[in-house]
Amino acid sequence: MSVEQHGPRVPAWESAYCDYFHARQRGFMRTSYAILGSWPAAEDATQTTFTQLYVHWPRIRPGGLDAYARRILVNTCFSAVRSRRRELVVEEVPEASEPPPAHDQRLDLFDALRTLSPRDRAVLALRFLDDLPVAEVAAVLRLPEGTVKSQTSRALDRLQAVLATPQETSHDH
Repeated sequence: MSVEQHGPRVPAWESAYCDYFHARQRGFMRTSYAILGSWPAAEDATQTTFTQLYVHWPRIRPGGLDAYARRILVNTCFSAVRSRRRELVVEEVPEASEPPPAHDQRLDLFDALRTLSPRDRAVLALRFLDDLPVAEVAAVLRLPEGTVKSQTSRALDRLQAVLATPQETSHDH
């Protein structure tokens, strides 16, 4: 008897994982970009999220899949923010850079989002980009619902103030 080679065995659950990946990848990229403000960082966070999901897929309850995946995504984004905050020691302090030329006297939305804390960006991204109700955002971020409501309100107020404030330009009058 000869043994036929069929290649590596694919787990039975892998097609469900692939379907989930294709359904959620773009949304997760959008959410992680809103938190991180960088497409390469968003790609890394999304890839890490799906890698962790793949490893743990057989043990995840189907009803809790979205919350579990978003929790991994948010934690991965927060970890990326913390790692970017590490100081770089240099021999000489670099010269202050010129402010970027203003295409308008107002910030665009992504520039304004960068003025918020990562947690505030996460709350706004989950509430308004992912369209999650307060209870689900609270579950993902492991916060009380009241905290999510107040944090959403304060973050929107700060965002509105930043967007309403004309930005300084480098032009002399």
